[in-house]
Amino acid sequence: MSFPQQTLQLDESAIRIYLFDEVYPARAAEEQAEKKKLSAFGMLAKFNPLNRPRDDTVRLSRKEFRLEPFWHVTATRSVDYTTQMTYPVPVHNPYAHKVELNGEQYEVTRQGDKARIDLAVTEMCHRKMAFDQFSDGLGRDIKPGTLDGYRTKYKFSEVEQIEREELIKPTVPQQAALLAASTALNGNSINAHHIQSDAIVVERLHLYWRPVFAFEFIWSTADKRGVIEVNGLTGEVSENGQWFKDKLSKVMTREMLLDAGCELAGAVVPGGGIAVKIIGKLTE
Repeated sequence: MSFPQQTLQLDESAIRIYLFDEVYPARAAEEQAEKKKLSAFGMLAKFNPLNRPRDDTVRLSRKEFRLEPFWHVTATRSVDYTTQMTYPVPVHNPYAHKVELNGEQYEVTRQGDKARIDLAVTEMCHRKMAFDQFSDGLGRDIKPGTLDGYRTKYKFSEVEQIEREELIKPTVPQQAALLAASTALNGNSINAHHIQSDAIVVERLHLYWRPVFAFEFIWSTADKRGVIEVNGLTGEVSENGQWFKDKLSKVMTREMLLDAGCELAGAVVPGGGIAVKIIGKLTE
């Protein structure tokens, strides 16, 4: 068996950064959070008859507008390979005991009233496998359809670079987003005797930034903190929100995402096995 090194091609044109317009107003978001503040500490606390949060014991401690990341990655794996198979060919002549084909003779095998010869063949194959996934850039379990819905329903614009203090640092970097694509595509089993070529081409590595309002409340009598989030696109309220401390301290550019691709040789498959091709003006 022969298996060549797999290649991963990341074209500069595949990399995009998008910024959503803020839709839901900040004042309305704060009003929504104020209405839901008693739910910021969990359902058990809210319905505890002995000690539960009340309007006079819960106050707003801080608030922020932030931009949260999510990824859209599409990629295609193309494999050219050969497979060795045995084809059973039926023989209809009840008196035949051998068949000659291209100068070679094949014994006829009989089982009951059925007869066949077995031909060893080599199949030349080409297979394509697709990957298309939206994923939260902060590692939360947000349904891909929800993130895709933002893209289809709300206005956003492409930016070459972005430098804003509201940017939340992704806990899922571009290497991890590409790793997910590579892992999924390589999870498809291929029954091959010899692989001539095996390549993954990344068509999209898109980073989106969406607006979110966060409000942290303090429950003074229980010394607890809770966060209410309001979606800056839909106005939807999340009662079990989070406060993210890590912000991006520098400008985010397309070039940064492309440069990170150069480090993928060891990141996509630890120990090697993938050769990364970065295509674009930065590698000319």
